Amino acid sequence: MAAEPPSSLSYRTTGSTCLHPLSELLGIPLDQVNFVACQLFALFAAFWFRIYLSPGKTSPDVRHAFATIFGIYFVIFCFGWYSVHLFVLVLMCYGIMVTASVSTIHRYSFFVAMGYLTICHISRIYIFHYGILTTDFSGPLMIVTQKITTLAFQVHDGLGRRAEDLSAEQHRLAVKVKPSFLQYLSYLLNFMSVIAGPCNNFKDYIAFIEGRHTHMKLLEVNWKQRGFQSLPEPSPTGAVIRKLYMTLVSLLLFLTLTKTFPVTCLVDDWFVHKANFLTRLCYLYIVMQASKPKYYFAWTLDCHKFQNVLRKLEYSDSYLAEAMRNNYRHYFLSSKALKVAYDVVTWAVTQLAVSYTVAPFVMLAVEPTISLYKSMYFYLHIISLLIILFLPVKPHAHIQRQPQTLNSVNKKKKD
Repeated sequence: MAAEPPSSLSYRTTGSTCLHPLSELLGIPLDQVNFVACQLFALFAAFWFRIYLSPGKTSPDVRHAFATIFGIYFVIFCFGWYSVHLFVLVLMCYGIMVTASVSTIHRYSFFVAMGYLTICHISRIYIFHYGILTTDFSGPLMIVTQKITTLAFQVHDGLGRRAEDLSAEQHRLAVKVKPSFLQYLSYLLNFMSVIAGPCNNFKDYIAFIEGRHTHMKLLEVNWKQRGFQSLPEPSPTGAVIRKLYMTLVSLLLFLTLTKTFPVTCLVDDWFVHKANFLTRLCYLYIVMQASKPKYYFAWTLDCHKFQNVLRKLEYSDSYLAEAMRNNYRHYFLSSKALKVAYDVVTWAVTQLAVSYTVAPFVMLAVEPTISLYKSMYFYLHIISLLIILFLPVKPHAHIQRQPQTLNSVNKKKKD
C-alpha cells in the first residue's frame, strides 16, 4: 500500500478541521495543533475565570457551569464524535453514584470505569486501527477514569466507613455528601484538566471553585507574623510566567528533537532489520528522550502538579529493581570507586529499561510495538522473567513503617 502523502497525514484528526491552514503553514499535524490551541485558550480562559468569575463576584454554580461548558467544548473540538465516549462514561458512573449503596459504590464505579476504558482501548487498537497517532480520546478518558474512581473511593470513605478506620489523609479527603450533578460534571469535565489532567481530589477542587483553597493553605502558615492584617490574596503571575517559560523550552525541543527523531523510525526497515542490537538500544533511548518534550509541554501548560508528576516518575520503584539492589548492591559499597561505578551502571540500565517499557505508551499501536519488541528480542521481558523466577527479594534490614491511622495520629497528639 502506498504511503500517505504528508498533507493527508497533517489533516488526519477526529476533531475540528478549522485550524487546518495553520497546520499546513507550520507543518505540524492537525491533531497536535488542535491540542495546543485548546491548552492555550484554556490558559487565557483561566485568567478570565479568575478575574471576572472570582468566588467573591460569582456563585459556585456559575463557576461550575462555566468550567463544565468550556471543558465539553474543548473535548469536542479536539476529538469530535469520539468525545461521546467520555460523556457516556460520566453519565453511567453518575448513575452509579446516585443509585448504588455507599458500601459498594467504589466497587461498581471502578469496574464500570475500568471496563469501559479497556473496551475503548481495545476498539481503538484493533477495530479502528489508528496507527501511530499523537493524540486521541483515550488520554482524556484515562483522566476521567482516574477521577471517577478517586471520587467513588472518597465518597465510600466519607459515608461508608468509620472515621477511626481511616488514615489521616483519607479522613482529610473523605467526601461526606454525594456531589450534585453539576458538581460531578464540573469535577470530571472542567476545562482546566479535562484534556491533559491532572487527577485532583474532589474536596480540593470544590475548595478552589468556592474560593477556599488559598485561605486553607495560608492558614497553615503564620501569616500574621509576616505583617499581614488579613489573609492576603497571592498572585499567580510569577508561577504562570515560569511555567510558560518551561513550556516554550519544551516546545522548541519538540520542534527540533522530536521531528529529528520521530517515534515512527522505530518501525523503519533499517531499524528492524539492519541495525545491530547495541545501535537499536541507543536509538530507542534517543527516540524516547526526544518524545518527552511534547508531554512536558502539555503538563506544564496545564499549570498543575508538574513537579509531582516528575517526582513520582523519578522515584517510582519496582520488584525487579528491589531484587537486584538487595542482592548485589552491598558488594559495591566497599570503596567509593565501586559505588560510583555501580551508580553509573544502574542508572544506564534504568534508562534503557524505562525506554523499553514506555515505548507502547508512546506508539499507541499493537503492530509497531510487537515489531519493535521482536527487533529487541524481547530482552527485557526475558530478563524480568528470569529475575522473578530465580532471584529472591531479601527483606529490608530496617523496620518498615506502619501506616498511620487517624486514631494513632490523635493518640500521638494527646501524648
